[in-house]
Amino acid sequence: MFENQIIPGYRHQPGFHCASSAIRNILAFSGIQVSEPTIIGLGRAPGLLYLILDQRPSRLVHMRCLALEDNFFQAVGLKFQWKETENAADATKHAKEAVDRGLPVLIQTDIAYLPYFNTDQHFPGHAVVICGYNEEKGEFYVSDTLHPEMLAVAITDMERARSVSFQPYVLKNKSFVLEDISGFLIDETVVRGAILLWAEENLNGIPRLSAAYGLGSLKTLIKDLIDWKEAADWQWSARFTYQVIERRGTGGAGFRTLYRQFLEEQEEQYITLRRLRLSQMMTIIEDIYHEIATVFRQISEKEVPDFSSAIPILEKLLAREKDFYQKILREL
Repeated sequence: MFENQIIPGYRHQPGFHCASSAIRNILAFSGIQVSEPTIIGLGRAPGLLYLILDQRPSRLVHMRCLALEDNFFQAVGLKFQWKETENAADATKHAKEAVDRGLPVLIQTDIAYLPYFNTDQHFPGHAVVICGYNEEKGEFYVSDTLHPEMLAVAITDMERARSVSFQPYVLKNKSFVLEDISGFLIDETVVRGAILLWAEENLNGIPRLSAAYGLGSLKTLIKDLIDWKEAADWQWSARFTYQVIERRGTGGAGFRTLYRQFLEEQEEQYITLRRLRLSQMMTIIEDIYHEIATVFRQISEKEVPDFSSAIPILEKLLAREKDFYQKILREL
């Protein structure tokens, strides 16, 4: 497909989550093999951010750390900085220049403006890789984890998708090109450091983030949930919560399945991690997230709003996660 238009040597491989699979594919293009769960783990992806918004859905539960990409590249010793511009034409020019140099481009988009999604629901922050273009047809060729093959996107559509403000993301034509891999390193120190930071952020929040994060956000959700019935879009807010936990690129259980796999991979390599049995504790938390997702789906299918059944499960999750993060910080 798109013969002679794709960067030579770039291989599209689908995955579970958009950003982690995009990073994995870019690293593989550079000769570095890293599993998607490892990228999720070192990127400190699983979190919880709860927001009340003047948009649809009005109650948003977001399961991914917004800084996953930055976290991962910093953890493994590679320079990372999003390139941003208000000018869509400049962003297009930069992407074409990178492809001309034989380098894939990591970008963030809003799926509402990508025609192949066929949706009007905004979902920003969706990562894809620009890996080719055709000037005559006015098309970019992209690698998107949710599709088995590379796709063509009109450059005009891509420019709209890359420049949008929809919480919790503000997209300003973000792009990143990996040019130097000389500092790359993953060892036990890197892994332990990432796990410790992940536990600290989820237990105590992220200082640079304006909103509560992790357990702080979960506490607010539990407190507010009884009032979700007053929202005009209570059914969609409930349905969207189910989707962002189980279906929208999380790999299941709000990224906790992928994180459990990350812990299992590291426990196979490092005996100090194996002794802590963190993956076994993560399995229990993973199951609770499945339970929560099911309850929100069931609530969304009712005619009368009643969120009371979700509260005890969320309280159970709060206790389990608090114990888990404290154990990591105490014993790792």
